[in-house]
Amino acid sequence: MEHAQQLAFIDSVFMHLKAPETPDGVTYEIDAKRYTSPEQLTQERKQIFQDFPIAVGAVAQLENNGDYFLHDYTGVPIIVLKGKNGEIRAFINMCRHRGVRLLNEETGHIKRNIVCPYHAWSYDIAGCLKGILHDKGFDGVSEATHSLIELDCSIHFGLVFVVPNPELKGQFDWNVFLEEVYNVYKTFGLDTHVPYKPETRTIQGNWKLLIDSGLEAYHFKIAHSKTIGPYFMDNAGINHENKLHSSIIFPKKSITRTQDKPREDWQLREHANILINIFPNTIILVQPDHAMVMLNFPIDEKSTLAHSFMLIPQAPTTQKENEYWELNRSIFWEAIEEDNELVELQQATFSKYDDKPITIGSFEKLILQFENLIDEVLEEKLKLTDF
Repeated sequence: MEHAQQLAFIDSVFMHLKAPETPDGVTYEIDAKRYTSPEQLTQERKQIFQDFPIAVGAVAQLENNGDYFLHDYTGVPIIVLKGKNGEIRAFINMCRHRGVRLLNEETGHIKRNIVCPYHAWSYDIAGCLKGILHDKGFDGVSEATHSLIELDCSIHFGLVFVVPNPELKGQFDWNVFLEEVYNVYKTFGLDTHVPYKPETRTIQGNWKLLIDSGLEAYHFKIAHSKTIGPYFMDNAGINHENKLHSSIIFPKKSITRTQDKPREDWQLREHANILINIFPNTIILVQPDHAMVMLNFPIDEKSTLAHSFMLIPQAPTTQKENEYWELNRSIFWEAIEEDNELVELQQATFSKYDDKPITIGSFEKLILQFENLIDEVLEEKLKLTDF
């Protein structure tokens, strides 16, 4: 982050401490059925998880040309592949002959070509059709007509983003879509970080509840009283005004000590966690020397596949370094598990009783903003082609 931007954020924290913003006291209601409806989830899968950019992994997962990883959580089978020129591209994991899945190993390396296990049609690592067994039986089939279906793919914040709907390739501007994020968090240096200890967990809660839980600090003092709560200021989430992507600063109590230092020495990350929610389902929690990335994908209307990994400056090479990152990872998960347990309690209640709306208070407006964005997309008031 540019230092001037850090200073502006720290100033906003001090302004909040000196003269806390008086909440307007307005409460809002949202329908609990949005967390239990199979019909709404069907819409979300198509209009959100296939028609918007989705973070599918880290750039550093693809170290060498020919490396690939698979992603199946959007409902579209995706190959993310690093080509001969180092360019990262994404394709539908489907042979153009009879539709067979081409690759099954979650990660791997393509030495020369991708070969279909059914009839041995082959494709190079640029996705181009290169070989057809008994090609005389396929007049009109060529590299131009039957190469792999390519998806819009772009690299940002050290992550690989893909739009799973091939019809949207080239139909929007990546920079415009992500402008709000870049305006706030310009130089964290995450592009060069490497993933550490990726893992996937199943949470018995709707995917939106996992996003909601990170968009307010109102719960810190109570829900995290035995873990991270004592280190953070009570109910002091400082929101940055965005229209699409949410960002919130969670200041630690130690931030007051920066006032004793020269202004040029102030560093935001030493005294606050910064959460970025990139619509719809990507959360990046920036901490002093690393970041946690959380990607939430619906399994069904009441359960979520939560894929996460740390982004650290470089891969550990000593036992001491491993122990350090393991300690940070365990601290993070201890707090996140507290959130997940509460999400599961919410879902258990909603599954039996979703007739009454839930209440959103003045301190929780980012939740309302996020849920309203979901509604705008489902009502076709907001589309990717608007960017």
